[in-house]
Amino acid sequence: MCCECCVLGLLAQKESHECALRISVSVSCQSIAQACCEGRRYSLLTLGIQVSPHLNNTAAANRGHTGSTDLCAEGVTRCSQLCVGNGSCVCLKGYRLKFDGYSCEDYNECLAGVHSCRPGERCINTQGSYRCQRETSCGTGYELTDSNTCNDIDECVEGTHNCGPEFTCQNTPGSFRCHPRQQCSVGFIQDAAGSCIDINECVNENSPCQPGQTCLNTVGSYICQKFPVICGRGYHLNREGTHCLDVDECSGQHGPCQGHDCVNLLGTFRCECRSGFTFNTISRRCEDIDECRKHLGRLCAHNCENTPGSYRCSCNTGFRLANDRRNCEDVNECESSPCSQECANVYGSYQCYCRRGYQLSSMDRVTCEDIDECALTSGGKVCSYHCLNTPGSFECTCPQTGYTLASNGRTCQDIDECAARTHTCSATQSCFNVQGGFRCLSFECPPNFRLSSKFIFVFVHIPFIRHTVPPLTDPSTLILSYNLNMI
Repeated sequence: MCCECCVLGLLAQKESHECALRISVSVSCQSIAQACCEGRRYSLLTLGIQVSPHLNNTAAANRGHTGSTDLCAEGVTRCSQLCVGNGSCVCLKGYRLKFDGYSCEDYNECLAGVHSCRPGERCINTQGSYRCQRETSCGTGYELTDSNTCNDIDECVEGTHNCGPEFTCQNTPGSFRCHPRQQCSVGFIQDAAGSCIDINECVNENSPCQPGQTCLNTVGSYICQKFPVICGRGYHLNREGTHCLDVDECSGQHGPCQGHDCVNLLGTFRCECRSGFTFNTISRRCEDIDECRKHLGRLCAHNCENTPGSYRCSCNTGFRLANDRRNCEDVNECESSPCSQECANVYGSYQCYCRRGYQLSSMDRVTCEDIDECALTSGGKVCSYHCLNTPGSFECTCPQTGYTLASNGRTCQDIDECAARTHTCSATQSCFNVQGGFRCLSFECPPNFRLSSKFIFVFVHIPFIRHTVPPLTDPSTLILSYNLNMI
């Protein structure tokens, strides 16, 4: 097994491959192959194999071995990895022998501090070995190698650059540059595609032409031409035509400020506007200030009306302007007697109301109209007999005879003519009161009765006259009196 692994290392050395082979073999075989590839002498110590100095194989030797000293060849040992000829157990590099003398366990080089990781690398233990991992990335333009170092990426060789066909790629550490293949002549500049385009010298900050000249761009160059003097607004050309002079806009009888003060400036003018006006820099005129809009709701208590250079306040109906010409005070309309009867002043208006027996007209809400109580149907009849409407009130009347008006002024009550002795009955007649009048009646008593009062006949007892009244079979039916009821 060891010889075959060494052959792999020698073959890698011959083919100029890396000695750290990446093949699917055991860790011990990789260590042997790497040692042979690097030209080192192959031995247990070279391979970093640990030998157990205290292993006693007497028990294994007594278990049926033939007496040969090569216990490993006889297969009587329990070594987990390697066995030397005398029966001792050894471990491969990256492992260490346990206390039982034949088992091997991984050796953590990271914890033991025997690794070879550089600053900026982190040691990660693996089975039988370890690896160094870079803690920070290499950055743009670099790649991480198997040896955990950063190498520059040659974008020009890899073909990952973005140089156009008219450019050549030049690699730089961590990046690359694009150089144009074609060199442009004077008056031209290269664009992003590598083509030569004309330079417009006339748009430079410093014009190439002298004052009084205009610059005209040409292909690859420019031309300077002299131009006539043209004066701008607010200036005029002098008589010689060489330069411009300021125009005094404020001179003359009719200035541009329309009654406001005019101040001349170089090439322009300014109007000093009166109070209530402001200067418009675009139209160069004094414009009226709309105080009502500028100070909305802060000048007048009710209504604000703008006027040229000022404003005017006005009040709503029912108010009048106060002495400060801004606030409004209530008008007492009742002083002018607008109502036909009573008037009540309210804030900003007035209210008419009527006395008892009158109501406010629905037409003008000012005039009071009489209420015809006799025509009202709500609550029943006002009078029990006859109702007579009067201005602001009413009167109840009764029939001319037999009734009189009660104390409530509405109800008619019967007059008892018999009790008041206003009847016309004779002395032999009885007076009977009826509703609205009386009746005179004459009565004759039955035998043995006399008239006791108006309505009662009383029995008269005559002891010496016998059998005047027919005898009664039943004494309980004896009639003693008669009562007369008038209905």
